[in-house]
Amino acid sequence: MDWQRLSFVTAVAVALSVSFWKPLTAEETTESSPQTAAGPVLENCFVMLVEEADIPAQEAGVLAELKVAEGTEVRAGDLLAKIDDRRAEIDKRLAADQYASAREKADNDINFRYATAAADVAEAAYQAALDANRRVANSVASSEVRKLKLEHRRAVLQIEQSRLERSTMGHEAQEAAAKLEAADDNLRRRKITSPLDGVVVDVRRHVGEWVQPGDVVLHVVRLDRLRVEGFIKAADAPSSRIRGRDVTVTVELAGKAGKERHEVTGKVVFVSPLLQTGGDYRVWAEVNNRQQDGQWLLQPGQPVSMRVQ
Repeated sequence: MDWQRLSFVTAVAVALSVSFWKPLTAEETTESSPQTAAGPVLENCFVMLVEEADIPAQEAGVLAELKVAEGTEVRAGDLLAKIDDRRAEIDKRLAADQYASAREKADNDINFRYATAAADVAEAAYQAALDANRRVANSVASSEVRKLKLEHRRAVLQIEQSRLERSTMGHEAQEAAAKLEAADDNLRRRKITSPLDGVVVDVRRHVGEWVQPGDVVLHVVRLDRLRVEGFIKAADAPSSRIRGRDVTVTVELAGKAGKERHEVTGKVVFVSPLLQTGGDYRVWAEVNNRQQDGQWLLQPGQPVSMRVQ
């Protein structure tokens, strides 16, 4: 009796398990699977400069002006300092006068116009003598005809001579223009300008000091665009999935109410093809820095975290 009751209970359990089991549909599989994970978070990343410049003197001379100090924000092309350029100014004015004179001579066509008019007169006189002899033989002596012909020929050659002189004066004007350009460049090279937008962080020469070509006068760094560098484990994310991805960089700064978190955005621009010991590879992103309360949020050398989107 007990054996029959046990067999009945077992049969019912098997039947119930079969009736309630069915395979999952595609929709049920999708809903039950976890969502795609966000990109990796890189801790202990470092902020680095993208652009910086040691700005040198290009000509020898006394540093006459210094228009900036440490901490001055500058734009590309701003005048930062100037080497004594009084002699260069005089040389430029002299070159400008020489060019103006040469250009005026080259543009002067009085000799050409006179030679053309003289040739027309000489040709008319020669033709008149020929016509007279055709009407009445020997009405004009042959010696006079030859003289008129020579006068006409000389007038034609004078036209060619005036053309040659104008061409020569044109070349002289071009030479004077080149000298003026050289004088202008000589003057420009005495002006020290910023090659980039940034902040002056070091002034190494001061007014009154003598500088030589190549001497560094100022150091400027760019802070509105920076590089954030970190490492990712190849096992966590293959490099092919990281290149070109957007990133969010988080930095903690001291605020009025304690630590404050700030975020800036950027994009991964480099993924190293080399693996470090431990299977990490190096990546860096360029991010757009911004100011808050007159201070840049990111500063070179600062530790930050970076999430790859």
